[in-house]
Formats: sequence, structure tokens, C-alpha cells
Amino acid sequence: MTATKVEVWWSSELEPRDRSWFYESKEIEYKGEARPPLWTHAPRPENRTTITVFPEMKYQEMLGVGSSMEESTVYNLARMSPVKQEEVISFLLDPVNGAGFSFIRLTLGTSDFTAQAFYSYNDLEDGETDFAMERFSIRKDIEFGIIPIVQRMLTVKPDLKFFASSWSPPAWMKTSGSLWRGELKEGKAYIDALALYYRKAIQAYKEQGIELYAITVQNEPLLEIDYPSCYMSPEQQRELIIALRKELDAHQLDTKIWIFDHNFQDAWMYACPILNDKEGRYASDGIAFHDYEGEPSVMTELKAAYPDQTIHMTERSIWGVAAADRIAQYFRNWASSYNAWVTMLDSRIGKHQWVGIPDPTLLVLHADRPDEYWMTPETYMTAQFARYIQRGAWRIESNYGSPDTVTNVAFLNPDGHVIVVVINQTLEEQPIRVVCEGRQFEANVPAKSVATYRFSQR
Repeated sequence: MTATKVEVWWSSELEPRDRSWFYESKEIEYKGEARPPLWTHAPRPENRTTITVFPEMKYQEMLGVGSSMEESTVYNLARMSPVKQEEVISFLLDPVNGAGFSFIRLTLGTSDFTAQAFYSYNDLEDGETDFAMERFSIRKDIEFGIIPIVQRMLTVKPDLKFFASSWSPPAWMKTSGSLWRGELKEGKAYIDALALYYRKAIQAYKEQGIELYAITVQNEPLLEIDYPSCYMSPEQQRELIIALRKELDAHQLDTKIWIFDHNFQDAWMYACPILNDKEGRYASDGIAFHDYEGEPSVMTELKAAYPDQTIHMTERSIWGVAAADRIAQYFRNWASSYNAWVTMLDSRIGKHQWVGIPDPTLLVLHADRPDEYWMTPETYMTAQFARYIQRGAWRIESNYGSPDTVTNVAFLNPDGHVIVVVINQTLEEQPIRVVCEGRQFEANVPAKSVATYRFSQR
């Protein structure tokens, strides 16, 4: 048997979720650097935790891994010199020397993470309406630098994909008369107007050279709170996506529609009234999830119930090797993508308008010296997935393992390489062996670290 080279990269945990990351950079032991390669040989018994990989057993096709370009991140990027902006963008997107992000979340209008006054694409004076969307404009997205930053990202990585989420319809369309709280007003006129609003947003971005792969029509539709938000029942969302699908079909737009975009805990209650309806099922392409309540196993349940729907983890920032394991669980429960939320705040935890105090972001900008920035360990641990899982890869079968030793998730890339991401949550180095198609290699995974292994399928 000819030995096969196994490439190896490590990233390690350091003080996860500690807000002190906002105030200073710290020395991280492993930051995604390549380790000495390993070599395969014929299988043999070893007193090691065994990970068995089956490339022929395929599950979901992978779309991408990344973070967000919400306005808070863009605001902080804009404070940097052009040279440093390019450095950050290149790092985020570079699959060899950077994080390798391939899928980015945008916001349609304002979110709570913004340094600007809240806005929509059709803000009117009290008492005014515009059902024909004659005053629709994404001008503020251009003025605030969102569109220019995204365009620059595309020059660095032309195959970068984006999806977008709305936090609130325009205030005049809501029962609250505000971007805060409230619901979309009842009636077909408001449903049709909001569908038109989203269609025009997709077209406006396309005119700027930015294709939106997918949208979610309402971020966290079960939440009403004192920042842009909108309660939307599943019945109302069903009517909205049916109207939006008609708009997209009529204008030959292939942007996908993902329903829900909220927590695991409420997914069954929300998805069924939409997907059990024939028109609703036709209008929906996938189900989007957040991970603040509930367990990711519900994604597997809904995939079994609605196999034509793709599954997506659209929002959750988490910390440490436990976070890496959680990402592995997302993929093991049929998620085709994962996006962290909020890429960069500054060392004074600004600027944003969320109602709480955020935890550390992937990158932190020095508030007083904006050409200085640092990465948290979570940047490198997210890259342990993003850099190596190619778009079009398949998640493949492997035994999950245990938090007491190691856990893992495995993929088969289009180029024929197998990727195995192994997570060690323990305080001790863990000896492992990986067995795949009549080959084996041994490795030691450092304590509180994530290891990624890449080798050819044959």
C-alpha cells in the first residue's frame, strides 16, 4: 500500500468568551498554522480513540462558512486606512493564509448592530404610504459603505456568496408605526408591498454587482424588542413568501427564500404551517436557524419531514472548543452553511445598538488607533472549518465520538480530498487514529484545541 500524505492544522482555545479580549490582544498557542504532515498506512489495532470515516456515505452538500458584514463591522472597517482594510478583507477571505470565509450575511436595511440611525429602504413621514415602492432606495447602504465594502470583497474573492436578512419592514407598514416592535399590518396590500420591497432590494443589489444567493424575510420573527424587529406569525410569513416567490419568478430572479430564521426551540411550530401548505412549500427553498434556545437535533427532524428543504445555521457566535464542537453538531444535523454574527467591534465594544453588552467578536479594532486590530481564538477555530471545506463538498459519515475524548465531523471535497475536523475539549492531549477506506493514520490532538486533517480520498 502506498502511503498518503495527511496535512494537519491546529487552533487552540484561550479564555473563551472573556470580555477582556475587547481590551487587549493575547498570545494564542496555535493559530491555524500547518503542523508536520502525517502519513497513512494499513490499518492496525491501536490503543487510541478511533474515528472511522466512510466517504461513500454522503449527507448534505455544503454551501459555505463565514460571518456577517452588518453595518457595525463595516463602520469599524471604514475607520481603518485603505491598506489595513484590504489586509482585513484579504485575511477573512483567503483560503490559504486567512480564515477562508466563503459565505457572508448581509442585512436588508438596518439591524441592531449599526453605528447609524435605524433605517429601511423606504422611510416616509407619518401618515404617508408608498405601496408601489416609488421611493424605494438602497442609497444609505452605499453612503454607509456597505455596498463598497462588499464590492471590494468580490474583487478579492469573485465566487463569494451572500445571503441577506431583514430586521424590520418600513415603519409605515407596521402596527407600531416604528422599526421597533410591532407586526406587519394585515391585508394583501401590505403583503404584496413587502414582497415588492424585497424583490426591489434583490434587484438593487444585483445592479451593484452583488447577487444575493438567498434571503430570509424576517430575522427572528417571534421577537419584538426595542430595536428593529417585527413579530410575524408563520401564517403571515407563508403569505409573504408566496407573494415574494411570484415576484421573483415574474422577474427571473433565482434568489432562494429561507423561512423561519429563529431558534431551534420554536422551529417545528413555525415551519409546519408554512411547509404543510402546497404553495408555501413551493415558495420555500430552505429553513434558517439561530442557536439561542433548543438543540440542533431539530434540524435533522425537520430535514426528515421536509427533505426538499435545505438547512442553514444563519446566526450564532460562540466561543472556545465547545463552540467548535457545536459547529460540528450543526453540520452533523444537516446544516449546509454556518454564519457567525458580527465580525468586528472596537475595543470600547462599539458601535452597536443591541440591548445588551456583546461578547467578543472575531476581530477587535483598537478604538484609539484604528489601524491596529487583533483576532480572538474563535477566528482561527472557525477557520478550521471554513478554510478547508470547499463549496460543493459533502458531509460524510464518521462516528461522532465523545466530549470526554474527541468529537469530529468529516467532509469529502469536490477535489477528492477528505477533511476531518477533530475537537478536543479536554485538558489533556488526546491520542487518536483515523481509519478510512483501508488506510489509517495516528495523531495527537493538543488539549483544548481543534485539528483539521486533509488527505486524498484514494
